[in-house]
Amino acid sequence: MIIDGNLLFDSAAAITSSANSTNTIDLANFRDLGVDGGEYAVPKLMVLVNTAFTTGGGATLQVNFQGSTDNSTWTTYASSPVYAAAALTAGARLFDIDMPRPPAGVAIPRYVRLSYTVGTSTFSAGAVTSALVMQRQDTPVSTAGYQSGYPSGFTVSN
Repeated sequence: MIIDGNLLFDSAAAITSSANSTNTIDLANFRDLGVDGGEYAVPKLMVLVNTAFTTGGGATLQVNFQGSTDNSTWTTYASSPVYAAAALTAGARLFDIDMPRPPAGVAIPRYVRLSYTVGTSTFSAGAVTSALVMQRQDTPVSTAGYQSGYPSGFTVSN
């Protein structure tokens, strides 16, 4: 997977309390969000946990994809499930979805960002990298920590 710095929301950003992504993406600037190989390519959201989240008070995390026409008033287009700290381990992938369309009656956005909602308490540690990508690496990660398309205990020989 190739991550374009111009489509990056966050790079290993620490999330301890509710916050917006470090970067807002301005869609008026030229981006490679078009046709790929004769088929329509849909930009995808990638949110990766870099550093495991820890909390002493049962904090939770929800990721929201938001759009705006003026970079001031924001509308939430899609929200992730609410994740408990136990699910926010290093390497965990959150909210893998295609870039959402605006809700009915909402103008096409010029700007997009992520909003991280921390509930119940705060986190003492935890960081994410998030971006819009053309293709995610969706191969499952094995229990050994590396990416593998094969189930555990499966051996491939020549």
